[in-house]
Amino acid sequence: MTSDVADDRMTDRTAERKTMPNLGFGARRPSEVMAALGIVQLGDPVLTTATRPFVLPDERDEVLRILDRLTAVADAVERVHDFTTGAMGLAAPQIGEPRSIAIFRAAGAPQLVLINPQVMEVGPASTLDWEETTEGCLSFFDFRCVLRRPRTAVISYRTPAGGEAIATFDHGRLARDVLHEVDHLSGVLCVDHVEPGTPAVSLA
Repeated sequence: MTSDVADDRMTDRTAERKTMPNLGFGARRPSEVMAALGIVQLGDPVLTTATRPFVLPDERDEVLRILDRLTAVADAVERVHDFTTGAMGLAAPQIGEPRSIAIFRAAGAPQLVLINPQVMEVGPASTLDWEETTEGCLSFFDFRCVLRRPRTAVISYRTPAGGEAIATFDHGRLARDVLHEVDHLSGVLCVDHVEPGTPAVSLA
C-alpha cells in the first residue's frame, strides 16, 4: 500500500497490536461477540443504505467524533481476534453511523483513514483475472463469502483536514480488503457480490 499524503489522524498501532491477546470467542457465536463490541449486524438497514459524504473542512469535528468511535471499536475487535490475512477495516455504517468514513489497518502500516473514498482504478482489466477467495465481514462474522475481487486498486479520499489524497493497493489481498470497506459506504456488502449457487463457508 502506498499513499501520497500522510493523514493527520494516522497513528502507527503496530506495537500496540503485537501486545494484544487473542481472548477467543468461547461458547459464543462470532456474530454475538462482534455485536457485543458494538458492531452492527446483518439485517440492520444502515448496512444497506448509501452513506452521506462529508463537507470538509466544515464537518471536521464530526469526522473526528466518528473516527474516535471507529478507532475504539476496532481496537476492541483486535483484542479478541487475530486477523490472519494481515489486515482489518471498519466502516462507519458498521457502528451505526451513516457517513462516508472508514478505517483500514494493514499489518506493519499506520491506520489509514478514508473519508469520502472513491475507486479510481482497479486491475487487472479482465474480471477473469481477478482473484477468487474467501472474504469475511465483522457484521456477519459467522461465515465467509467466496467471491472474485480485483488484485489492485487505486483509491482517492479526503483527509480530516480536507486535503486530497490517493492510495494504491497493489499486493497481497489489500485491494480486496479496502474495496470491501469502500463498498460498505455505498450500502453494498460482500454477500451482494457472491455468484448465485456459491456456498458460504460457515465458522459458527
